Amino acid sequence: MIEISVEDMKKAQKLLAGIPKGAERAFSNAINRGLSHTRTQAFKEAKSVYAVKQSQLNGATVTRMQKASAGSLTGYIEFSGVKIPLYQFNVSHSGSGKKVRAGLKKGSWTAFDHAFVAQMKSGHIGIFERTGKQGIEDRLNRQKVKKPNRHTEKISEIMGLSGAQMVGNEEIVEKLTKAAQEKVNERVEHEINRILNGYGG
Repeated sequence: MIEISVEDMKKAQKLLAGIPKGAERAFSNAINRGLSHTRTQAFKEAKSVYAVKQSQLNGATVTRMQKASAGSLTGYIEFSGVKIPLYQFNVSHSGSGKKVRAGLKKGSWTAFDHAFVAQMKSGHIGIFERTGKQGIEDRLNRQKVKKPNRHTEKISEIMGLSGAQMVGNEEIVEKLTKAAQEKVNERVEHEINRILNGYGG
């Protein structure tokens, strides 16, 4: 959570006393600068920890920012979206029947003994595993096939993490919170001067 220090509050209220909502405007502008900085840094921090492609991270994540205002000094950034396929992270495999190794974080690897890499008819490539369930029916008696058949067995794709989950990493949250607070502290005095000079929302 980002906070405005008591010292900065008193300073702004004193210097901007003659300007309607002057202090509130300075604080909301500073907070919004901090939020914008955090939004920019979030994916950079995620990329520094996780072995994910930038294009995949951007494409699978929705970012929503609620800005602060003079009437409400509360703002936040919300990350949402779908999980990114594990194949888009670190993957190592060679040839049919070979074990698949993958890693979400840079420098980490996990072996998936029963997984395989395949390309679907749509062209999508992913890491899949068999579910143990059959996906066809006997068309003569309309009953599910009882004898397992690996060619008709249902498969499911192994997914990695979503952008929100990566940004929510405790280490990343700590870095982002610290950086946002520093940015707000840096901007408060600047915003006070802008408003004194007739600028600022």
